[in-house]
Amino acid sequence: MLENKEFLKAIIDGIRDQIMVIDNQYRIEEVNEALLNRLGKQKKEIIGQYCYKVLHDDDKPCNILNHLCPVQEVLKTGKPCEVLHTHYEKQLSYYRVIAYPILDKNGVVTRVIEMARDITKWKKRGDHIYHTQKLIFLGKLAAGLAHELNNPLGVILGFSDLLLEKTDPGSKNHQILKTIERQGLNCKRIVEDLLNFASPPGTDSYSVDVNASIDRVLSVVEDILLREQIVILRNFDEDIPNARGDSGRLQQVFIHIITNAVLSMQEGGRLTVCTRLDDSGHKVEIIFKSTGDEISKEYRDKIFGPFSTAIDDEAGIGIGLSNSHNIVADYDGNISFKTTADEEDKDRKGSTFTVVLPAVSLEK
Repeated sequence: MLENKEFLKAIIDGIRDQIMVIDNQYRIEEVNEALLNRLGKQKKEIIGQYCYKVLHDDDKPCNILNHLCPVQEVLKTGKPCEVLHTHYEKQLSYYRVIAYPILDKNGVVTRVIEMARDITKWKKRGDHIYHTQKLIFLGKLAAGLAHELNNPLGVILGFSDLLLEKTDPGSKNHQILKTIERQGLNCKRIVEDLLNFASPPGTDSYSVDVNASIDRVLSVVEDILLREQIVILRNFDEDIPNARGDSGRLQQVFIHIITNAVLSMQEGGRLTVCTRLDDSGHKVEIIFKSTGDEISKEYRDKIFGPFSTAIDDEAGIGIGLSNSHNIVADYDGNISFKTTADEEDKDRKGSTFTVVLPAVSLEK
């Protein structure tokens, strides 16, 4: 029997994937050498500990906002489960995690075998290829738009400027021409923003002026918000340092958050956008607070997760937020969400999204 155990242990330790055996209370019963080497710990320090404490330094099992818990899924369904997890150790790492059930004679799950493989290099290579292909496509699209739109926009702006000089400033025609000019300039900015987004990121792609990026997004959507009777309030800290991230990708995040805010304010309202340095002085916070309908409780914990498409039927709420969560996580940041009902003032409706990113100027 002893020889069989040693033989089985030798097999498990010979596997490069990181292996754990976890009981139905999330406590670790067995691990292999690959996991011990990754964590830099001895076996006696891990056995009997909660898996979520050892792997994520958390006090509860993974939730949908961060990771789908494979152990929880196996205990619930009795079937194998595969997920992608991110870990923040010395650098951002991606792990393909597969969990399998161990059943007793009655078919009840008593333990779970979890195997994790580091796929960081593969994931980053795939992301790079995808992003490169997307940039090539957007570059062609932007070039075509610039060619097709810049000339007629130039004519529109030129003639509107000429007519404005010949029109009484107090007349209705003057107001109409000013609207044409304003919308023409807005179209021009949209084309410029698309060109900027399509351009391959340079050496500063991991350093972004948050205030400038948000301003650029708000300038694009401002007229839409005004038509929806939504007032924009800016409260920017002008002294905050740059944040880690790529301007183009983070603008996608801001657009998704603002879109969800608009969808929740079907009868108009107020969108307040704030930027500030957190209390530690190491993180930049971007806060989007809207006065709209609350998101129902059953969907709140799923809003950033892979099942967020399930809430698209609820007036479209949740669109793009799963992708936004992943983008922010790529830069070691996070997005949190709460409704006014979660705060002290329960009489007011509304939702708050907070994006937190590392401050670049304070990195070493």
